[in-house]
Amino acid sequence: MIKYIHEGPDALSRTLEANRAAVGTLSERVRETGLLRILVTGVGSSYTAATMALPTFRYHCALPTYVMPASEFPYYVSRLVNKRSLVIAVSRSGERGAVVDALGESVRRGALGVGVTGAADSLLALKAQVALVTADGAEITFPKTKSVIAGAGLLMAVALALANPEDTEATARLEQLQAMPAQIKCTLEATEPRVKALLPTVATHAHAVFVGTGSNFGVAIEAAMKVQEAAYITTRYDSTDGLLNGPVGGLDADWLVVPMVHSRDLTLSLELLRVVRSVGAHSLCLSEPGLDLRGLDDWAIALPGPADPLLAAIAYLPPLQLLTYYWALACNRNPDAPAAMRAILDAVLSPGREEPELRKP
Repeated sequence: MIKYIHEGPDALSRTLEANRAAVGTLSERVRETGLLRILVTGVGSSYTAATMALPTFRYHCALPTYVMPASEFPYYVSRLVNKRSLVIAVSRSGERGAVVDALGESVRRGALGVGVTGAADSLLALKAQVALVTADGAEITFPKTKSVIAGAGLLMAVALALANPEDTEATARLEQLQAMPAQIKCTLEATEPRVKALLPTVATHAHAVFVGTGSNFGVAIEAAMKVQEAAYITTRYDSTDGLLNGPVGGLDADWLVVPMVHSRDLTLSLELLRVVRSVGAHSLCLSEPGLDLRGLDDWAIALPGPADPLLAAIAYLPPLQLLTYYWALACNRNPDAPAAMRAILDAVLSPGREEPELRKP
């Protein structure tokens, strides 16, 4: 897992380059077809990658965009999916039954079906009318890391490609996205020593809650899921405002609150930190550099550089992946193969199918 975390920057760079032409062709097809809406669906980390990219779709794409778990897709398919819909189904393995079924039903109803997957020979790729294949390489460990970075970045690239051609802000943001692999490398180098130093203290907490706004809300979901599945401690996620408006009152010294603090949500984050301290819980803030947290944080990890408000998830996620890995080790867990991995895969894969790296020759 730690190897894959450090491969994240190269995985993102290769994925963006490998799909540059296909994303451009897709955007032209969407404009020519006159579609009315976009639906993005997935499960697990593929769903959280879509949630990280959602603000970019909302800000730059004129088409209404819905992101929903594949398990909920059947509730809305009859109302939202038809020949005027673009459906993007995301599954790193391309084998998750609910995701494959969502794309298959969408194509049957006349939608333009796009599969975002890491396996070109997967069920999802075979059912898709357009397959966007990430170039993250093998990722045998169960808690996915580099493929989440690659998937979120690719979805952001699709959102930017669907912007109005005269949207100069989208053009500038795409250039920022393409430069982010170098930023991620710097972030990993700068934050890993700090994460390792904090773990003896952080790992004493029995529970953790991760919060963020904008694209960092998706990071909060992803971090909560990863820490629980790798370290086996109880976690939850919320928006920064959502935790502040009620649930924070039920926390105590056993809880660690992990806010992702951006300059856009600094005032809100400070209010949350005040209440966290008043109820006796502790905080570990991941923040842009130079933000004044007023001494309200118990511990902090600063990013080495500022983060674009829409692309922030790509910058904030890697340190939390490091936190997941070292927290699992501190709890004497094997993050590469959680004990429940086989049972989970048997429950979510289509009959007779297997994760790409686990297939028998």
